[in-house]
Amino acid sequence: MSRPPGVPLIPRGPWLYRLGYALSKTLVSIVFGLRVVDVEHVPLDGPCVIASNHDSGWDPPVVGVATPRFLQFMAKRELFSNRLMAWALRGVGTFPVDRGKNDIGAVKEALRRLQAGGAVGVFFEGTRKAESKAAMGGAAYLAQRSGGALVPAAIWREGRRFHVRFGEPLRPTGRSRDETAALTTALTERVRSLLSEQPGAAQPAPADDGADDAAKHG
Repeated sequence: MSRPPGVPLIPRGPWLYRLGYALSKTLVSIVFGLRVVDVEHVPLDGPCVIASNHDSGWDPPVVGVATPRFLQFMAKRELFSNRLMAWALRGVGTFPVDRGKNDIGAVKEALRRLQAGGAVGVFFEGTRKAESKAAMGGAAYLAQRSGGALVPAAIWREGRRFHVRFGEPLRPTGRSRDETAALTTALTERVRSLLSEQPGAAQPAPADDGADDAAKHG
């Protein structure tokens, strides 16, 4: 995987994130194989929401190592019940979300990190279970409220090998529910376009017009 000029070998971030990034990238590349396309579409600084489709439990680390900056994810609160796991998750920038309700605290935390110039990763379908998928408005909502770039990302596999492709950033405007729904539709269509020429890649679900779904992603 070649790096465009200016893209760091290991992104800046907490020491545990940098260690995990290096180990995960090595593991994924050797065991499975990894190809990343159009990484130059990811801004290297400023608030940014990376919004990807979601098909497997490998998606967070793979999208994480494909992204050339410190990428922070929400994760379901149950993962934080174990002290060691909670320490490791917090150490790599992950923060908890209660997916059973609209977790306003998690939304505020995501916005705080974005407003500080960070990057937050969101799987905009909300789940990897096919029967439960619907494209939700959380990624669009966070981008609108923070003023950050909304970067579409598509992940798929060909055999064992992972592929990640980034699209040109969407610049959010407005804050109404209708504008959030329109931005979510544009995001879904952009990811669908990124996947459309890839054999065997699952298409994202149709957009849902909900603007309260930022707190249900993990």
